Amino acid sequence: MTKVTKKIELSFALLIFYDSVVVSTVKEDMVVEQEHVEELRKICTEHFGDRNFAYITNRKNNYNVNPVVYIDLVRTNRLKAIAVVSENLDRLKTANFEKNFSPVPYELFNHEEEAIVWANSIVSAN
Repeated sequence: MTKVTKKIELSFALLIFYDSVVVSTVKEDMVVEQEHVEELRKICTEHFGDRNFAYITNRKNNYNVNPVVYIDLVRTNRLKAIAVVSENLDRLKTANFEKNFSPVPYELFNHEEEAIVWANSIVSAN
């Protein structure tokens, strides 16, 4: 397991950074909108610079994502993969729907460790 390089607490999420992966845990009952994605993009650009990275969302809390935010993700040209982690079937079903909108590889996992291994493999292949 790679080590944590930084943690950032935002108004809507906790971000945990590894070498080439960021894991976010969005707070309960949030609706992730474009302004949240802009803040995430800025923070990830500052942290990763010109390195490729993957975004993992740990869906342990109940929240929603406006699918329109995926359209704009192509502007984050260093983002190479998105993974969703949850043991909740309903949350995984929602994430599976959101997968249709993703411009990058997007997979679902039950455990964070599996998601990190997959994300690192995608990043290292690019």
